[in-house]
Amino acid sequence: MHRLRSRWYDWSQSLWFVPTLMTVAAIGLAVGTVRLDEALDLAPRASRPWAFGGGADGARGVLGTIAGSMITVTGTVFSITIVALQLASGQFTPRVLRTFTGDRGVQVVLGVFLATFTYALLVLRTVRAEEDARTGAEAFVPAVSVTVAVAFALLSIGSLIYFIHRIARAIQAATVVDHVVADTGAALDRRLPPQTADAPTTPGGVAVPDEPPATVRAETSGYLQAVGEGALLDLGTDAPRDAGTGPPRDPRAVAPLTLRIASTVGEFVLEGAPLAEVWPAAACTDRLAGAVRGACTLGRERTHEQDVELGFRQLADIATKALSPGVNDPTTATICVDRLGQLLVRAARDPDGPVVRDDDAGRVRVLLPTPPFGRLVDTAFAQIRHFGAGDAVVMAHLVGVLGRVAELVPPERRAPLAREATLALADARGQLAPHDLPRVDAAAAWLTAGGIGTEPPPHP
Repeated sequence: MHRLRSRWYDWSQSLWFVPTLMTVAAIGLAVGTVRLDEALDLAPRASRPWAFGGGADGARGVLGTIAGSMITVTGTVFSITIVALQLASGQFTPRVLRTFTGDRGVQVVLGVFLATFTYALLVLRTVRAEEDARTGAEAFVPAVSVTVAVAFALLSIGSLIYFIHRIARAIQAATVVDHVVADTGAALDRRLPPQTADAPTTPGGVAVPDEPPATVRAETSGYLQAVGEGALLDLGTDAPRDAGTGPPRDPRAVAPLTLRIASTVGEFVLEGAPLAEVWPAAACTDRLAGAVRGACTLGRERTHEQDVELGFRQLADIATKALSPGVNDPTTATICVDRLGQLLVRAARDPDGPVVRDDDAGRVRVLLPTPPFGRLVDTAFAQIRHFGAGDAVVMAHLVGVLGRVAELVPPERRAPLAREATLALADARGQLAPHDLPRVDAAAAWLTAGGIGTEPPPHP
C-alpha cells in the first residue's frame, strides 16, 4: 500500500494519467452508445429533436469534423501548456513545475479533448451508408452516438475557454505561491497525524536503547521522498527470527523493535549510506532489512508528499529569482516573505525532535526525524536576505515579518528568528545607503524591545 500511494502521488501529478483515464472511458462510452443505437434502430430523418436526424454522409461529416478539430485543438493546448511550463521555470523556479503538471483543471481539459477525439473516431468507423450494404452489411447511422459526439464538442468549446482562463491565472505569482503554501500546509498536517488506536503518535525526543544498533543501508541513491510508517509498524506482526531462519518466536518473548530513520524526508541518500538503525541488532534479518528499504521511497526529485522543507525552499527560490537583476520584482519577493512567515507560525506548533510512532501492542517503535524549527527559518530567509540586502524595502519587510512571527510563536522558538533578523541587519548595513538604514532599523525595533538584543545567537 505504501508503494501504491507513492505511485499514485506521482501519477496524479503527471499530465498523462487523468487524460488516459478519460480516453479509456471514452472508448467504453463509444462501445456502449453504439450498442444502444443498434438496439434502438432509429430511422434516419425521423422526428426526434433530441437526436441526430441526418443520414450516413451527414454523420460522417459531423464526426470527421469533430475528430479533426479536436486533434488540432489538443496539439494547440499542449503547446500552450509547454510554454506555460517554460515561463514558470524561468520566472519562478523549476521546482514549482509540479504545480502546473499536477493542476487538476489542466489535466481534465486535456482529457476532454482527447476523449472527444477518441469517441468521434470510434463512432465514425461504425457508420455505414446504403451503398455499403452491397457488401453484406446493413446501413447503419448511430444517431444517439452522433448526438453524444456533438455534446462532447460543445463541452470541448467550454473547456477551451476554461483552459485559457486557468492558464492565465496559473502563471500569476500569487497563484503559484498559494499552491506551494497549500501543499506545504498539508505536509505539515501529515507530519503529526491524528492519534489512532492502532498507531498512536508521540512527538518529541525519546531515548533509544543503549546497545549498538544494526544499520540498514540504501541500495540506491536518491532523495528520500516518503517513509511508509504503516509498513514499518506492520513489522511487529512478524516476530523476529534467529539469524533469518527458523519459525517466528512469540513476539511477547522478545524485545520490541525500535527503528530510527537516518535521514529527514527530502534529504539525498547516497548508495551504501545508512538508511535506518534497528534495535535490537539481532532482529535485523535480511527480510526485515528488505522491508525497511521497501518502506523508504527514494526518487530523483523531492515531492510534497511528506517533505515539509520543500515548500520553504520553493518559496525562497521564487523570492531570490524575483530579486535577480534579470527579473527585478521585489513585490513578489515580499509576497513570498509574508507566506513564509505564515508557514513558520504553523510549523512552530510542532515540537522539535523526531516523531515517534508505536503500534498498539508496543512491538514496534518508529522514530522519524523532522527538520527543526531553526533549520526551517534558515531555509526560508538566508538566501532572501543575502540577495535582497541591497533593497531597503525588502529588508525592512523581512525583518518586520520576523518580528510578527516572533510575537505569535512560543518564547523558546524566538532565538532562530532573532538570529535571522540580526543577520539581516548586518547585511543591510553593509550594502544599503545611509539614508535607507532608518527604515530597516525601525522594522527591527522588536529586537531591543523584547530584550533580545542585536547580536546574533549561535547558529542552531
